[in-house]
Amino acid sequence: MEYRDIAVKTDVEEKIRANLNIIKDKSTERGLAEYFGVSRTTVRNALNDLAMEGYVFQNDKNLPCHKVFEINMLKMSSFSEEFQKEDDIPIKIKVLSNQIIKMPAELRAFFGSNDPLIRIIRQRFLNQDPLSYEITYLSSPKFKDLDKIDLNGISLYQFLKEHYHLTPSHGREEITYEAATDDKAKYLQVAQGTPIYKVSSYSFDNNFQPFEHTDQYLVGNRFRYHLSAKNIFNYEVTHQ
Repeated sequence: MEYRDIAVKTDVEEKIRANLNIIKDKSTERGLAEYFGVSRTTVRNALNDLAMEGYVFQNDKNLPCHKVFEINMLKMSSFSEEFQKEDDIPIKIKVLSNQIIKMPAELRAFFGSNDPLIRIIRQRFLNQDPLSYEITYLSSPKFKDLDKIDLNGISLYQFLKEHYHLTPSHGREEITYEAATDDKAKYLQVAQGTPIYKVSSYSFDNNFQPFEHTDQYLVGNRFRYHLSAKNIFNYEVTHQ
């Protein structure tokens, strides 16, 4: 690539970074090329670079879908509440399963009992594109009859607050990378072996009692996790 071509591509990248709404308004490579007055090849190369950096997500046709979602690691809020910070985000929640199961051995220490659990398996979609595949475990005695509720399209945390008077207090998250296999690849609609986030959360109520564990699987290039600290010895949420 010639120096002039690199300079033009860099200019396009900087303009998109400064205003991600451009790729909403100009929803095709042709539209972006006409807007910037450059070739479609230049636009394609710029989008590829931005996708690698995590600024935009591209589908198989190299068309921009949406910017990367920012998730605050230190804020005790639900996934739905994090999405609500974005403008005009049509997120759909689909419940794949909601049933009572025996306590898995690996969760017995966290919940501190051998009581049955409610296991809820869900998907989240942006338009028709899957964003996440989630498996949530909740205490069955604490959330009686929750397995009988239709939770499609509903924020689980908000429902628990309103109907079970739950007040989340604090929690712990563990974030790892793994390769998509089996159900994860199927429901995220990615190829086997695609890198995905696994976010394991452990949540406690205001009585310091454990109430929820979730394993959440996310397409890696659609999310960016961050935290803000006043200093390296005092990690607190800052409002910016």
